[in-house]
Amino acid sequence: MLKLPEMSQQNLHKKSALADSAWLVLEIIAVLALICLKELFFDIMARNDIDALPLARQFADPSWVPGDWSVNQPPVYRVLFQTLFGWIIGKLGFLASSIIGRLFCYSLITWGLVLIGRKLGLNLLLLMLAVAMFLSGNQGVAAGERIIGALETKIFAYAMVLLAIAFMLRKRYRLTAFLLGLGTSFHVLVGGYTSLFVLGWVILRRKTRFPSMRELGFIVPLYLIASVFGLKAIIEELSNPTPISPIPISYIYVFLRMPHHLNPLSWPAHWWVTPIFFLVMLVSSAGFLWFNRPTKALSQEFQQYEARIGLFEFTLISLIPYLLGVIIAPFDSQGSLLQYYLFRVGDVMLHLNACFLFVCALDQIFTSRKQQKVLLFLCSLALSISIVKGFHNFQKYFQSTLNFPNEVQEVDPQWKDMAAWVRKNTSKNAIFISPPVEFANFIWLTERPTIAKYKLMAQTKAGTLEWFSRMRDLSGNFNGVDPLTKFNEKLLTDGYNNLTTDQAKALIRKYHASYLVTRIQHQLYLPVAYRNKSYVLYQKQQD
Repeated sequence: MLKLPEMSQQNLHKKSALADSAWLVLEIIAVLALICLKELFFDIMARNDIDALPLARQFADPSWVPGDWSVNQPPVYRVLFQTLFGWIIGKLGFLASSIIGRLFCYSLITWGLVLIGRKLGLNLLLLMLAVAMFLSGNQGVAAGERIIGALETKIFAYAMVLLAIAFMLRKRYRLTAFLLGLGTSFHVLVGGYTSLFVLGWVILRRKTRFPSMRELGFIVPLYLIASVFGLKAIIEELSNPTPISPIPISYIYVFLRMPHHLNPLSWPAHWWVTPIFFLVMLVSSAGFLWFNRPTKALSQEFQQYEARIGLFEFTLISLIPYLLGVIIAPFDSQGSLLQYYLFRVGDVMLHLNACFLFVCALDQIFTSRKQQKVLLFLCSLALSISIVKGFHNFQKYFQSTLNFPNEVQEVDPQWKDMAAWVRKNTSKNAIFISPPVEFANFIWLTERPTIAKYKLMAQTKAGTLEWFSRMRDLSGNFNGVDPLTKFNEKLLTDGYNNLTTDQAKALIRKYHASYLVTRIQHQLYLPVAYRNKSYVLYQKQQD
């Protein structure tokens, strides 16, 4: 008889755990659906997919396009991603792999967002409102960073980072360390920067947050084991000698290829408005929460408050490199420090966590039952607008995907016709000269090697120099314009479209090419292998 209450209590715990698990799954499904409405079919093989997926395909099957320089670059920090997805692309193709990969990554990201929201004490509507706010515009506040988007190694790293933050707020440091290690293996800078931020967060309040020495004995090995691929990439980068070049490699990378991510002096004059807006939102929301903090130290409300303030402190720490980048930008004329993506993680953490803390403040403002009903109505209205708009875009992107590849991938019927002819009538090892910027889809669409693509940037020091040299050649020595002051996609495109017959012949000889493809308006005195209404394929002239 005495055991019955105990059994009853155990059953209650089991039922409670099952109900909690079921609600967690429901939250993940709801938030995942919101994210998919916005991103799932958006610009497949038209953004960073063009860079990441062909590299993975070639890594898994070196016989795919063995003669192409771009897709045969060393994997550097992308080993895990290319190993995981290369064989999938080989089996299912780019479209299916991109959709499946996005769904998988978005699910991991959603899991992290839901766990963070739960620790902050947010209900499902408030959590979805925060996510909708984050997805309503650019995810980064200035430097063009994204957490959710194209399928690439960075998206896996951010998934690990969000999960790590969720466990960090719970002070479950072993899981945090393991996830941060995985994030570092997937992407050295995303995982590495976040690891430093978490370390700073722990040290900031070391009396209450710092783990015991026994706990450290588990944490450090877990991190080192999980981050082995990232650490290997760092060691290789530091041990490789820097090639001698009249133009510093860091200058090419920062100021010529990636200024939109790395150089704040190249951003629009009003770029600082958005970061300041979200910084004010973040600080004011945290300030309101602090002034209305609970008094009972061990209450559930106090634990939620600690998590909210902890997230605020973490966000401020993540902005330290961001501030450093703004300060040094006028003085770092060679890009020596700016090349390390000082704006990367802070660019999205400021936006995401400002949205999180803003809805936390709303939850704190609308406290009475009547006010909660008003908040429920406002959240439902805002989410309805977001979902309706997202569904409209989803339908448009889905319809576009049914005709893949199409104009989204910069593939018109004439270009599709050209690519089909190339695959059917040319040797697999024949090298093609193609525009450096246009036809970024050339490699995966034709499955033939080309000289280089502006989009497919090499990740090694020697590779960066070679990439720049190939851009120079393909643009006819930059069409006679100084690249250090006017290097951009238009310069490269205009240079290619103005290549003379002699320059085209020189390119064919230098790179042992068999064909040159261009638009029909670009007339060269070379044998024509194939032409249609829009494009022409020239053939190497036999001596």
